Amino acid sequence: MHSRLPLLLLPLVLAASLSAAESVTPKEPPVATFFHAPSIASLTFSPDGKRIACLIPYEHRMNLAVIDLEKGTKNLLTNFKDRQATRPQWASNDRILFQVDDAGRESFALYAVDRDGANPTVLASGYSKADTLGEANVRFRSVLGPIEGDTKNILVLANLTYGDWSDVATMNLKTGTITKLIEAPGNVDFYLRDHTGTVRLAVIDQQQIRRVLYHDAKQGWITLGEHHMDQPGWEPIAFDGDNRTLFVWSDVGRKTKAIYRYDLAERRLLDLVFADDTYDALEANAVASSTPVPSTIYDAAKKKIVGLAYAADRTRFHWIDPEMAALQQKVEKSLPDTVHRPRQFAEDGSKIIYFSSSDRDPGVYYLYDRVRQKLSELAVVKPGIDPDKLSPLKPVEFAARDGLLIHGYLTLPKNRPAKNLPLILHPHGGPFGIRDEWAYNDEVQFYASRGFAVLQVNYRGSGGYGFDFERAGFKKWGLEMQDDLTDGVKWAIAQGIADPARVVISGASYGGYATMAGLTLTPELYCAGINYVGVTDITLLIPKDAPADRMYWRNTRLGSLGDAADRKRLHDTSPVNLADRITAPLLMAYGKNDPRVHIDHGYDMERALKKAGKPYEMIIEEDEGHGFRMEEKSIAFFSRVDAFLRANVLKPGVRIGPSQMIDLPAKTGN
Repeated sequence: MHSRLPLLLLPLVLAASLSAAESVTPKEPPVATFFHAPSIASLTFSPDGKRIACLIPYEHRMNLAVIDLEKGTKNLLTNFKDRQATRPQWASNDRILFQVDDAGRESFALYAVDRDGANPTVLASGYSKADTLGEANVRFRSVLGPIEGDTKNILVLANLTYGDWSDVATMNLKTGTITKLIEAPGNVDFYLRDHTGTVRLAVIDQQQIRRVLYHDAKQGWITLGEHHMDQPGWEPIAFDGDNRTLFVWSDVGRKTKAIYRYDLAERRLLDLVFADDTYDALEANAVASSTPVPSTIYDAAKKKIVGLAYAADRTRFHWIDPEMAALQQKVEKSLPDTVHRPRQFAEDGSKIIYFSSSDRDPGVYYLYDRVRQKLSELAVVKPGIDPDKLSPLKPVEFAARDGLLIHGYLTLPKNRPAKNLPLILHPHGGPFGIRDEWAYNDEVQFYASRGFAVLQVNYRGSGGYGFDFERAGFKKWGLEMQDDLTDGVKWAIAQGIADPARVVISGASYGGYATMAGLTLTPELYCAGINYVGVTDITLLIPKDAPADRMYWRNTRLGSLGDAADRKRLHDTSPVNLADRITAPLLMAYGKNDPRVHIDHGYDMERALKKAGKPYEMIIEEDEGHGFRMEEKSIAFFSRVDAFLRANVLKPGVRIGPSQMIDLPAKTGN
């Protein structure tokens, strides 16, 4: 199946294009400063290390480009104007793969193009563009990667045997033809390949049991380990360079997940590599991902894992390789308040792509030349952001009403005293396995620039603090999970930071649910709420006809909600049934094509609000999904948020940017 890509070959001078600075940020930055597209994203080396594929904006859409490191040029390969490229990946030194979403549906089409923009091909159209559901490439799900010694095919995942089980298959890079290679052993959460590209392991969910399977060419799938989803266990993360030793996480006999080595030939755990008694030894949100986030740092030239990254109060590193430890120490001396993450090592060992970012800096990509021992800037992610004018995130902790220790982050508006401030409680999505971390966040910095203190709470159920902490939130939507958020607000008020009459709750996805739960279960606490693609009816997340094992999988991944026996509790904690309790102004926004939180959550809540006679503002974007990805839609939404907050929380007509230290009168009533 072939189609012509919209192509534009546009040579650009690397130094000029990647280092251009924008105008000086005003005292109160415009909304667009925070929500315009990044100048560059998703950098990845070609196998020979001579080029970098990346994404850059063209006509306000992210498009595919190639940086030639020897020539110092950057060539734009595509010119999409109505869609965006994503997930670039080299199939070979000459051929690049990338995907394109269809208006937020997360139905990804797969494209291939030569490094100079020639020979564009649509390998898989995505189901929403297919002529019939019988087309093989409709069942394409994702790319696993190249096949060693084979430049004509790649490994992919595709639903070839059952509708929702992803088999391992080959895909021809010219025709898009998919051929099944390994049949899925069940409902596979993720496959793990070794460094030759061979699929060796799979982790599956089945009837409340999570299994680690090893694939033997002769015997098929063999179980290495299993654990009940409500119990400690272990899972693989990555292969070391010998393709025999695994790095795995395990929380057996521990409160937090630690990193161990595992001998695949002898099928046993070896030594403990690293552990922390407070935090899981994984990068933030690693376990919640559909594929294991590489908390391990692999040096392709040395053919070994050289270090680990994990989320503590901020991202920290545990170095195994002394040379990398020494290099990291040198890099960190230059910018001590910054996280410097080695993102990729060139296979020939000559270069490393570093990504350096902080709570106030969206990030800078650097290229480290290992031969010359020189670090040079590749690109600034958002040149219009001045980190010195933004607000730091400070780790905080407080005790919930039942004594459970809760961690979070507090951001205070710059140049304003931390006293009697308007506060935005900003709960994260997920909810399970996800956590807020010490990192730059567009929304947080936007709110702080408007004079708000921002509180991010890692409520029970959040990831990163051990399984007991996560499990403490199971079946607690609207109950103890919500109490943790409430207790966070009360803590901020007791500290004198927050003005109790000007507390806003704002979040997306599960954070949108928490917003609606806050407005309905504790209406006295909030003066306004912003629900962005949020769940309003929990029962919609549990299909009545779902099989038992599929039901439990959905419950686990979407939040261990419960089953049919819990429907009364789910009904009583669903905001759609409590609309009459809302007393504060409300802004809601949904993408009509959202595959995660169906648009019915918005429509049903709107009907309930109308029936209860409650005022609200509603935004529905026709061509968006789970969050607004198009630059102009994102800017428009947060411009609406800006106006909403000014009208309903801040004194109308008064700017309270960081340069204006004024006392606003308390809001009377809700």
